[in-house]
Amino acid sequence: MHREDAIATWRRAEARIYPSVMHNPTIYEQYIAVVRAIAEELSDVRDEDGLVTAWHERRDIATSVIERSPPTMRAVMDVDAVRDAAFCHRHREITRERGKEIARERLEGARMEGAEWVVLFEDVTPMGSHRLEMHVRSGRALHASTQVDAERPTPTFELEVVQLDPATGAWLVDQPPLMPAQRYPTQEEWEARIAQARATFGKD
Repeated sequence: MHREDAIATWRRAEARIYPSVMHNPTIYEQYIAVVRAIAEELSDVRDEDGLVTAWHERRDIATSVIERSPPTMRAVMDVDAVRDAAFCHRHREITRERGKEIARERLEGARMEGAEWVVLFEDVTPMGSHRLEMHVRSGRALHASTQVDAERPTPTFELEVVQLDPATGAWLVDQPPLMPAQRYPTQEEWEARIAQARATFGKD
């Protein structure tokens, strides 16, 4: 399975299990503890490709951790889903630990391929998401995000356009946004605005 497909599988598992247990704080905390314990077992894996390899080769990594969990958890826990959610958690840790390095690698790869746009950073959780996509030549970047609030029936959708260093992809925090953050009421309008911004700010 390709890296992108593996990551998508991990995210689907995370998105499935957390909402299903959030109504019970005790079970939710136990799930979190198990996921983090499994992720700790993966602390020797330091990059994305290594994590995909571990996912194939260490399929039973969750078993021993779950066996150490409270007896009530073993009866109700989806082992495969919890394992995949733990891989998602570890992937997020790796992305944050190596964020700048990963961004440089992706930018270099995009230049070699002659790509017009490159995703430098993407983080998806059950509580929201962040995605930073840069126009390779100009350094203009779309920062698209969502946020889920338990008190609201629908997520919030936000988009801003910022200036990055075209050479390194670093965020130029001393420069104001090219387009200040704007919120949109629906995912459809948000996606349409992202496409519109990509067309507008992708011009030389």
